Amino acid sequence: MQPTYYERLLADSRLKLAAVLDDDITRLKTAGSLLPVAEDSSLADCRGRYVKDAIVQFKQALASSMSTEQFERFQQTPSFHEALVQRATQQYWTYEAFLYLRAHGERTLHVGPQACNELLAAPLQVAGADFRLEVPAAMVVFDSAELVDAFYAGERRTNTGRHHPDAALCVLALEVRASAASRERYLRVLSVHGDSQKDYRVEVRQFFLADRLLVEDILDAEESNTWHGGEEVEQLIGLPACKLAWASRKADCGFYAAKTPYYRAVLGALHCAVTEPQRLSWQPGVERSNAVLSTLGYSELLPSRP
Repeated sequence: MQPTYYERLLADSRLKLAAVLDDDITRLKTAGSLLPVAEDSSLADCRGRYVKDAIVQFKQALASSMSTEQFERFQQTPSFHEALVQRATQQYWTYEAFLYLRAHGERTLHVGPQACNELLAAPLQVAGADFRLEVPAAMVVFDSAELVDAFYAGERRTNTGRHHPDAALCVLALEVRASAASRERYLRVLSVHGDSQKDYRVEVRQFFLADRLLVEDILDAEESNTWHGGEEVEQLIGLPACKLAWASRKADCGFYAAKTPYYRAVLGALHCAVTEPQRLSWQPGVERSNAVLSTLGYSELLPSRP
């Protein structure tokens, strides 16, 4: 397996993400903010600091890619503001998912082509109340051209990622509550399609795990998929509120109905890992000296038996 999105970002010397996460995990454990997974001021402070630092680096990279005059002009365009909010939103979700994944054992599940085909076709007839992650955060790595195709379903514009069906889809899922006292649960999903050199598409989506709804119905409920953090991201990076209309829209760019098979497979894999452990086969990571392959140990989801 190639390095995952998680491993590639941790290895990026510019971000120094591994050190940031380890320091924050220590700080948050002391404050009691890692369990339950919920929004609180300590988590918000750590996340905000990371996002702001990431945006500073992003601006520096943009500035170095063009002349001073070009960069001055670019900063006055809507495209510049959109690029900042898009990157900030990605880092906002990345930080949170990575933080809990690293703090709770880097639980990783690999799903091959045959199991993916099953998951794409099988409706999730399980109630939201019964859908739970085994750990607060988990990563699923899909190796399937069919799932890549499902990931791009409903796109308004052709994306170059469609031409790279062999690149893996790395999905980070985080179960979170609005507050420590709240019983309402949300599933935050960060999907990244890319290879060892480039990310072709990043998508974020949030599901409200309504107790009485079937997960299949939750996938079709538009309001449950809405993420209302656009204004918070703008404030974090110092943009005027509501500068961008799209920043207040839903986080993903596709059509919900077209996306149902893809998210059915994602949530189905997470559900199988908890309810059908007999389908899991443990695969250890490769030696650390091999930098071109994933070094994570992972469980593989096997196809169901006929």
